[in-house]
Amino acid sequence: MFSAKTVFALLTTAAAFAGSTVASVDVGRRQDSNSTTCYFIMTPTPDLGPDALQTDINYAVGHTIGEEYPNHDLTDDNAPLVRHNDGTYDVMSVISVSGETPADVGAFVKSWELQTINGIVAQWFVGAADCVE
Repeated sequence: MFSAKTVFALLTTAAAFAGSTVASVDVGRRQDSNSTTCYFIMTPTPDLGPDALQTDINYAVGHTIGEEYPNHDLTDDNAPLVRHNDGTYDVMSVISVSGETPADVGAFVKSWELQTINGIVAQWFVGAADCVE
């Protein structure tokens, strides 16, 4: 996937442009006892294809979580995107935020349903969201 150094550089650069919170992202960790696994159906605009949008969805999810939980360590491990013929994408993220329960993080993520979250190059309409602990 991406090295931690690459992800950090992308997040730092994007944060400088957006003037936003920089979150600590540990891309090497899988689900632990303090994480929630979230499943989405999303539609990106523009649709540049799954390979070109993988970094963008990583940023969109991590940035949106970081904005809600500033000054917290977080992990956001996204599975490879799956594109459907109708232009929607399956997105799966394992998310953990220090000091927050998986249920609280899951409820926040669920609130994205029918909203748009911002990536670096794409806007992601969240058609459906569900999280399990």
